[in-house]
Amino acid sequence: MKIIGKAEDGLILTADRNEVARLIGFYYGGDNGCPELKVGMEITVAEMYQQLWDLNFNKNFLSKTAKEIRAYADLLEIKEPLVYLTGEELKEEPKG
Repeated sequence: MKIIGKAEDGLILTADRNEVARLIGFYYGGDNGCPELKVGMEITVAEMYQQLWDLNFNKNFLSKTAKEIRAYADLLEIKEPLVYLTGEELKEEPKG
């Protein structure tokens, strides 16, 4: 991305199709679902950056919360019994 000029309230940038595609969440410009990039389209970089900043700022809390959720998920997961008994093992031993 390169600054090529000034606008009244900002800068004019040049970027190749793949840079823009990555900026909006795609791997490359021809990626499935990537919109056709047209003159006049607006990309809300500041909003995307804010979300990344919020995630980074709260990373310790989010990491702790993720560990707690994993622990709760482990409690909910059905576990197989550790010992399997066959018909022979179920018979009582003779007393005597």
